Amino acid sequence: MRQLLAWLNTLVPLLAVGGGYGIALWQAQAPVCFPFWEGCTSISRAVREGDSLFWFRGLMLPLTPLLAGYWLLHRRWLNELAGTEHRYLSLAILAVISAFALALYANFLGSEGDVYRFMRRFGITFYFAFGLLGQLLALAALKRQRAQLSSGQWRWVRTQWACVIAQWLLGLASLAITISQPDNKYELHNLVEWYFALAMVLFYGLNGLIWRDSQRPL
Repeated sequence: MRQLLAWLNTLVPLLAVGGGYGIALWQAQAPVCFPFWEGCTSISRAVREGDSLFWFRGLMLPLTPLLAGYWLLHRRWLNELAGTEHRYLSLAILAVISAFALALYANFLGSEGDVYRFMRRFGITFYFAFGLLGQLLALAALKRQRAQLSSGQWRWVRTQWACVIAQWLLGLASLAITISQPDNKYELHNLVEWYFALAMVLFYGLNGLIWRDSQRPL
């Protein structure tokens, strides 16, 4: 159950964005390129027109409870490792905020007007920010419980650290682009967004591998 939940939090966003962009290309509503190399479009612009928007919303809105459920199960697992209850409350709080922000973003994507634009930016900013904070806090907790993990599990944890570090570095790169204002800033910001989102969702799938290797019952 918990493994499936973790893997869905990786698989569903990949299908939502990848499938949505494919539909947009088929309907000639998005530029043709390899976004991870050329940065010709942002994630939002790739899926906010026509049928691609309905595809994206249809997958991402149900992801909201899956994301919240993932963090609640993660908190429970960390409590089991620590041998205590009622710890890591911050993870539960971050889960609710991040999941709500994702729903806000997906719901208002494609809507016109300054208010809707603000809601989209608010949603995506808090989804990424609080999701990253939750991942960082979870890894810090696992570091304190390293003795409770097998060598195989710790290998996946190290890979999760790589995902989190990549997100922080990409955030700094985005800030540098904003400050320096290069001629290709649009494409560079898009590249940062695609790789940031990829690193974030891969983190959840890696947790599925950690739980797969776990011998502890939920």
